[in-house]
Amino acid sequence: MPSNRIKIASGGPYEDVVGYSRVVVAGKQAFVAGTTAGSDGSPIPETCGEQTRQTVEIMRNKLGEAGFALKDVVRVRMFVVDIKRDWQAVSEVMNEYFAAIKPVMTMVQVAGLIDDAIT
Repeated sequence: MPSNRIKIASGGPYEDVVGYSRVVVAGKQAFVAGTTAGSDGSPIPETCGEQTRQTVEIMRNKLGEAGFALKDVVRVRMFVVDIKRDWQAVSEVMNEYFAAIKPVMTMVQVAGLIDDAIT
C-alpha cells in the first residue's frame, strides 16, 4: 500500500538521532511530535511561560508548513517537571493561543525532560 505521508522536520537536535519528524501529515490529519522549547534548535528561554510560548510557536510554524493552523488542533498533551509551580504559567500561555479553539488538553507532571534547561 503506498504511503501518502508528508514529513516535516523542525531542525531540532534529536530528530535525526532518534529518527522522527516534527509533523507527519497522513491524509487530512496532521500529527505533531512531542515538542519542547528549543525543538527547532533555537535557544531555550529561561521561564516556563516563555518556554511554553516558544513551544507553541514551533508547533504553529510547522503545522503551517503542512497546511494546518492552531485552529485545527484537537488534542494537546503537556508534560511539566513541576506542575504545582508551573501550571499557571503554562495555562496562561496556552489560554492565549487556544481559548477560542478549546481542544482537549492534559497536563501531566514527569520526572524530567531530555534537556535540563527545560523547566
